[in-house]
Amino acid sequence: MRNLLRTDFVRMLRSKSFYIALIGLTAGTFFLVSVQGTDNAELPGLGIVNLLCSVAMFMVPVVVSGAVMSFIAAEFNGNAIRNKLIVGHSRTNVFLSWSAVSIAEAIVVSVIPLGLVSVALAMFADTSGLVAKNVIAAAGIFFCLLISRILLSVLLSVLMQGSKALLINYILTYALLVFFVITQEFAGDNKIISLLARCFPEGQMGRLSVDSMPDRPGLTMLCAVVFGLFCAVLGVCAFKKKDLS
Repeated sequence: MRNLLRTDFVRMLRSKSFYIALIGLTAGTFFLVSVQGTDNAELPGLGIVNLLCSVAMFMVPVVVSGAVMSFIAAEFNGNAIRNKLIVGHSRTNVFLSWSAVSIAEAIVVSVIPLGLVSVALAMFADTSGLVAKNVIAAAGIFFCLLISRILLSVLLSVLMQGSKALLINYILTYALLVFFVITQEFAGDNKIISLLARCFPEGQMGRLSVDSMPDRPGLTMLCAVVFGLFCAVLGVCAFKKKDLS
């Protein structure tokens, strides 16, 4: 397993999708925050941080999941998977290695741009109203939801390959976004929809802020982790049955 992880990490660091996602997210995040700050000079630092939360909940999962799925698709397009199985790696270990490397890629690609923007905000914006425990809770929710989305993306990459998987991923993203926007408007505090919204980043757009403590952050993180584990288990089962011939 160690050799498998090492090989996949090296492949990740050499993949174009990793650097495209990193550079694209960094540039995009700075652009959106700067445009919003310029267009609305009266927007307080706290408001810009909340904007950053919305960017994190939508743009980051979309970009990172695309990079992850491109990374895995390259394995199916070549003989990498067969080679791994020939040398004795099990399908379960291959899937777990993909998941671990994909999560690591997601964390690196998200922490760098969000961290740089946060430093810039701390230097140039009035963030005196920020409460540390609120920021920590929001960050915990973000990373748990990001990991669950990445595990869902790995699952989709196993179920279908190439452009089809990417297309389904993006359709699912926008469908979930529309669904949660509509249900938040008309369903109010429906407990089932509220619980479902805690499993997806799209469900927390507009809900996650640092003005106050996020609503039941422990429950949101638990739902995200459980959903991620469900995707991982389903992915392992699907990959074991997948025909690679």
